[in-house]
Amino acid sequence: MEYQNKIDAFYKGELSQQEAEEFLEFLESKEAEEYFSGDLIQIWISRLKDEEYKWDSQKVWERIKASKLKDAEPYFAENTRTKKLWNANWIRAAVVVFILGLTSVFYFQTQKVESPQTPAIAEVEFITNSNPKGQKTKVMLEDGSQVYLNSQSSITYAKDFKTNRYIRLEGEAFFEVAEDKEHPFEVEANGIVTTALGTSFNITTFQKDEQVAVTLLTGKVKLQQQGKNEYLELHPGEESLLSQNKSKMHKYKVSAQDRILWTKGILKFEEASFGEMVEVLERWYAVDIQVSGNPNSLKASGVFDNQESLRNVLNVMSETLEFDFEIEDQVITIKYN
Repeated sequence: MEYQNKIDAFYKGELSQQEAEEFLEFLESKEAEEYFSGDLIQIWISRLKDEEYKWDSQKVWERIKASKLKDAEPYFAENTRTKKLWNANWIRAAVVVFILGLTSVFYFQTQKVESPQTPAIAEVEFITNSNPKGQKTKVMLEDGSQVYLNSQSSITYAKDFKTNRYIRLEGEAFFEVAEDKEHPFEVEANGIVTTALGTSFNITTFQKDEQVAVTLLTGKVKLQQQGKNEYLELHPGEESLLSQNKSKMHKYKVSAQDRILWTKGILKFEEASFGEMVEVLERWYAVDIQVSGNPNSLKASGVFDNQESLRNVLNVMSETLEFDFEIEDQVITIKYN
């Protein structure tokens, strides 16, 4: 028997059922014990590493199973001969499994070595611009877009922003977007994604219940809740107050220019409650405001230019909202009677 040719055909799945059975019988013989020496296994391993064997393991196993099913007989008596044949069959199977297993290990290892290596995913470098209370900045982005970043706010974006125009916003910012139809400009804030090509819009998260207010000045934007397909389009002069947790999306008309007065250093209150004004003043002037007594429910309106001192602002507010105040360094104490 040309053992080597048989082995090659066996691993390639080219043997007929009868030939496979003969090969299995050969594995059980004394001749096979001599042939399957340690030296031969080393030769096999060497050849496997050189990828000489590329076999269809599924075909081989199907033929082995078919052979076993054909020869199998019910086991009833427990006599010596039957026991001996049972053990011999399992020894034979163990040899085959060992060889197949060994071949599989080296086959897959060889394939792994020779397969082109998956290029490592390059780490994306991020840039974060943050403003503390009392500070506003203008950020020029790589694509030519401009961001006016309000106090107590931050934006995070990829260093290669020109091809990855995605920004994470916390707080408030006004965006003037450079047009690039191939790379949409996206801003995510509290789960709300605003997408634009070339336009200008304001986004603020300084709202109740983690809501996001998006106001469009020029162009057109698309608003979506992160992970959802529904969207809302805004046109100039429209605003939408959205939340990731609420499914309803709606828009309304506003004075869009008023929403970006802060970029010019102009402070404007319009029918604002005392609590809303306190939050804005703390951010605007980088102070800590402490309140004693019970604030009244009055609302106030007013416009202050960028040269207005905090003391003057408080003087005007105190006349309307009826409170006294004291200033000591960066701490303001407001007292209600």
